[in-house]
Amino acid sequence: MKEKIKVLIMLFIVMGVIVTSFTNVNAHSVELDPDSLISFPMLITNGQGEISIDDSQTGYTLYYQAVEISNTDYEQMEETKTTGEKELETIKSETDALEAECDNLETIYDEAAAAYQEKIDSGVTGTELEEAKTAYETAQTNYQNKVDEYNVKVEEYNNKTTEINTQIKELTPTYVEGNWIETEDGSFSIDISQFSGDKAFAVWVKLETSDGTTIYDEGTYTMSGTKVESIEVEGISLDRNTLTLQEGSSYTLTATITPTDATNKLITWTSDNENVATVSNGRVVAKSSGTATITATTSDGEHTATCKVTVVARGNNNTGNDNTVANIKLPNAGMNILVVVGILAMIVISIISYKIYARYKDVK
Repeated sequence: MKEKIKVLIMLFIVMGVIVTSFTNVNAHSVELDPDSLISFPMLITNGQGEISIDDSQTGYTLYYQAVEISNTDYEQMEETKTTGEKELETIKSETDALEAECDNLETIYDEAAAAYQEKIDSGVTGTELEEAKTAYETAQTNYQNKVDEYNVKVEEYNNKTTEINTQIKELTPTYVEGNWIETEDGSFSIDISQFSGDKAFAVWVKLETSDGTTIYDEGTYTMSGTKVESIEVEGISLDRNTLTLQEGSSYTLTATITPTDATNKLITWTSDNENVATVSNGRVVAKSSGTATITATTSDGEHTATCKVTVVARGNNNTGNDNTVANIKLPNAGMNILVVVGILAMIVISIISYKIYARYKDVK
């Protein structure tokens, strides 16, 4: 009887180990920390966490690396885990029910065994002893059958856990040998500014103990990135599509990028004929007679705007459009006006002088 109770206890312990192992499903090509020397943090804040090593270890070297899990793989891992947990919960519920039945049948078995032994001890024979023996054997059989049924259910649970582990193993990325980062105090970090939204990572740890043993472990975390989403450029335009300049003169083109809140507004300026006109940051300088096309290109190279520049020789004012910047002499209209004003002033003075003279003559 005691032997069977011990078997049951061992089975319950195995069940507990199985449940505990499922809460951290880890399955890879390497055995993960068989002695539980490595402890991962419960949470990672702002991409930072700290790994702890058992106090029994001294003189060790610790490494880590974070391997990104693709969204598709992570979703499938979570779906596998969620589905698996539901299936395990069902099996666990059935196992609990079997456990209760085993307890009841064990009590009946113990009582039947005690009654049978009492009959033997009291020297009872015949039908009464046979009946006690039959009750004892029946209780024993019922109890053993229920224990066997319980063992089958435990095995089913264990097989389901192995199946889930295998499925997750196929989806979890392993470490890259050349990417290990040494950490002296166990702290590690993941640059969350390089992505936006949620991303999953497999954080791998390699512990090299003082006796030369290498131990691996892995934990899966989901982190929220802080990268600012860039706003793509949709187009670019210039304030002039054509421009006529005299040799030696200049004009600064103004470029407008849409949308106005685009993240990268850098522009590259080029001239297809720098002997005629050069450009720098939009400032076009006329070099010699001819034509050149000035092109403004967005940083992504996807959008361009152009301005055709015509350069004419200095002194040639016959450009034929309003975009000409030339040396134009002002007319001498100011000098002609002064002469007219002077003549009018002399006439007015003469008239006034004559009237004064006439009055003076009459008084005499």
